[in-house]
Parts: sequence; C-alpha cells; structure tokens
Amino acid sequence: MEELEKDPRISQKIKRFRNKQAQMKHIFTEPDEDLFNPDYVEVDRILEVAHTKDSDTGEEVTHYLVKWCSLPYEESTWELEEDVDPAKVKEFESLQILPEIKHVERPASDSWQKLEKSREYKNNNQLREYQLEGMNWLLFNWYNRKNCILADEMGLGKTIQSITFLSEIFLMGIHGPFLIIAPLSTITNWEREFRTWTEMNAIVYHGSQISRQMIQQYEMLYRDAQGNPLSGVFKFHVVITTFEMILADCPELKKIHWSCDILTHGRFKWHLNEKDMEMICRALLVYCVKHYKGDEKIKSFIWDLITPTKDGQNQALQNHSGLSAPVPRGRKGKKTKNQMLLPELKNADWLATCNPEVVLHDDSYKKHLKQHCNKVLLRVRMLYYLKSEVLGEAADKAFEGTPARELDVLLPDIDYVEIPVDWWDAEADKSLLIGVVKHGYERYNAMRADPALCFLEKVGMPDEKSLSAEQGVTDGSQDMSER
Repeated sequence: MEELEKDPRISQKIKRFRNKQAQMKHIFTEPDEDLFNPDYVEVDRILEVAHTKDSDTGEEVTHYLVKWCSLPYEESTWELEEDVDPAKVKEFESLQILPEIKHVERPASDSWQKLEKSREYKNNNQLREYQLEGMNWLLFNWYNRKNCILADEMGLGKTIQSITFLSEIFLMGIHGPFLIIAPLSTITNWEREFRTWTEMNAIVYHGSQISRQMIQQYEMLYRDAQGNPLSGVFKFHVVITTFEMILADCPELKKIHWSCDILTHGRFKWHLNEKDMEMICRALLVYCVKHYKGDEKIKSFIWDLITPTKDGQNQALQNHSGLSAPVPRGRKGKKTKNQMLLPELKNADWLATCNPEVVLHDDSYKKHLKQHCNKVLLRVRMLYYLKSEVLGEAADKAFEGTPARELDVLLPDIDYVEIPVDWWDAEADKSLLIGVVKHGYERYNAMRADPALCFLEKVGMPDEKSLSAEQGVTDGSQDMSER
C-alpha cells in the first residue's frame, strides 16, 4: 500500500478502474432494472397483412406484421387490426399500389434553372436562403454530371439540403432508387428527415442478418398476385445504410440498379479474404512495433508473433519472455536506445508484402495509430495470453459454439466483494474471459447478446442501438487488437 501511495498516478488509475466497473454494471443490468422505452409500443412500419377466419365465428380476422419504433425488424410481431394505428395502415396500403413503370432520363445540362424561392415541402417545411443556395448548387452539378461535396458547419442543414435535392429529382419523375451511406450514429436522423420533408419511402438497411433478410423480403420489391417478387420494381425510393453494411451485403445491394451507381464505380474493396486481413494486420503491427516505446521483450514477442513460419503454421510462443514481462509504467514509457535490430529487418523478406508505408495510406490514421501503439501491442499480448495460457483448448471449442458452462476453464479463487452486479459469480467470470477472446476487448454488448455465454440468460438482449454502435464504430487501436 505504501508503494502504491508513492505513485503520483494512483488516483487516476483508481478512477479509471471505477469507471470501468460502472460501465460494466450499466451494460450487465438485469432486465427489471431497465427503464421501459415508450417507442417499443409505437408502430414504426407495417410490413405485411394476413387475413384469416375465426375458428369459432367464421368471421374474417385481419392481422398486420408490425415493426416497432427503436426495435429491429427481427422483433416485429403480428397484431390485430384494431390494435394498429389506422394512419400506419393507410400508409402501408398506399405502398401496396403497384406504380406505373416509367423511365425518365436526367435532363440536359442546359435546361437547369436556379430556384429563386424554396418550394413548400411536406409539413409546410421550407428551406432557408443559404440552404436553398446549397440545394441549387447540388442540382446544378447533377444537371452537369459533376460529382461534388457539400461542406458546411455542423447544424446548418447539410442533411436537409441533400434530402431536398433528391426530392427535386424525385418530383421530376426520377423515383430512384437512391442510396445514402452514412455513419451509424446519423442514420436514424436521415430517416426522420426524409419522413419530415418528403413523400419518399426511405428505409434503413441495418441490423442483424435476420433483420436484413426481413428487409429484403418485405421492404425491397413489389410482388405479383401470387406473391412472387417483381424483379426491378422497387417498393422503396431510398435506402439508408452504413459503410459496414455495404461491405457485408454488397452482392445483394449490387443487384439494385442505383440512380447513382456508386457500388460499381466507388472505391470500395469488397473481397477481403483471410490472406488480405493477415497482410493488413501485420502491416499495422509492424508500424506499432516501430513506434513502440516500451519493454524490448514485449516488442520481441509481437515481432515473433507476426513473423510467418516457413510451414505457414502458428508459432508456439507460450514460454516467450515477452508474455511474462511487466507492463511498462506510464502511457508512453521510456524511449529505449536499442530499437528493432537491423539484422531482423534485413532477414524479414515478408515485409515486402506488408510494408506499413505502402499498405497504410491515410496519414491521419497513421498518426492516430502511432499515438496508441503501446495500447495496441499490450492488448494483442493480453489477448494472446488469455487465449493460449488461460483458456487453452477451451478457446477453440468456444469458437465452435460450445456453451461456456460446458467448457473447462481453470479460474483462481476469488473473493467476490467488489462485483459489477449482485448475481456476478465464477460462471460470469468464465463467460467474460471467453467473450473477450470471441468478440474483442470491451465488446460488452456483443458478449451480452451471445447465447453461448451466461449474460443473455441472466439479463436479456442489449439495446439494438448500443449493439449496432458497438459493432460498427471502433477506434483503430481496438480494431487492431481484436484481429
């Protein structure tokens, strides 16, 4: 205790420890402690209708498949007609009317005319003068077949200018389909603004695989009288999604002929195979090793870890001195005189294919990675130690889907005094260790949603938005440590 009190950083370390405890307590809260979200009983969209006959009276009964606000598509439920908002029923019925198929070409560039005054959009909304100028500029570039970037201060309505720009195109008879690729944190705002300003049918393409399959089944295409999908006849006008969903479902989304063919001509790399990922991860770790200012044994361990073997097998590093080396004190550590030995670099022929100066193009990302290189390497070491030394064979079985309760993991005797929640026990510890290896460092919502761990049974599914945000938003250091 006296030694700890001498450390001037001890108060900040304790504060960070307390914050971590509070974060875990919030995520692993029991269901009866959660506040009820009133959105869960508000109809967002109606997906389908079913007509049946009452077995007792023989009268026709109508049910609607309802997607609820703030809940994913996979949690949609069938509800009786009298329990559903009539306005949402009317909205659903209007979307079932097969539109007239009419192809309209983009107007010639010399036909563009500046709009001197904002038109009145849905709900009597009108653009401000500067927003009208931005929308006019977008239209001018569209008429002239020029790509452009609308840049302005936050809060001045770039989203609205973009939406009204698409609305102007829609009013010309070009009904899309339009594709919006936006950060995860903004997609609900995009959907809300489309509903507020336009009559276009905008859908959010996001969520689990089951939710995305439901979107494809109910929201994408019109169907004929027999229920067969009509190819190329889309129910939606706008799809709002994230870059991660584009990467995940590129084949499905590429089937759609977008008015802006970004999926064909955009600079996205679709097919990252395991070999590509190994190359990228090696390049990132080489860059971190180069700038790491900690213990040479830890640096040596990471170098040996990423150096390919001649037979292509993983190296056995369980007894490596870098695994038992103490973690350097302080964030930056001390800069050592002996950097990576030159003979090692000369003999590393594999660096030719994963040179960070070639693979990593973004200078701002490299700067970010340099600032966090110590954390990246220490997390990689921690995950390797956890997988190889603590879990051992249980780690492979966990990846195969074996429930945590069936895995044999040796845990130390722990006095459970300071715990995140009252029900925390040895099984929770085991699930946490396995969850870190399976899902990554601090991915608590993903762990909570994993049916092979104990948390889903104890506290239920996490909030969909929190889970999606955790899956889609990572910093460079976290993403690297999980690979």
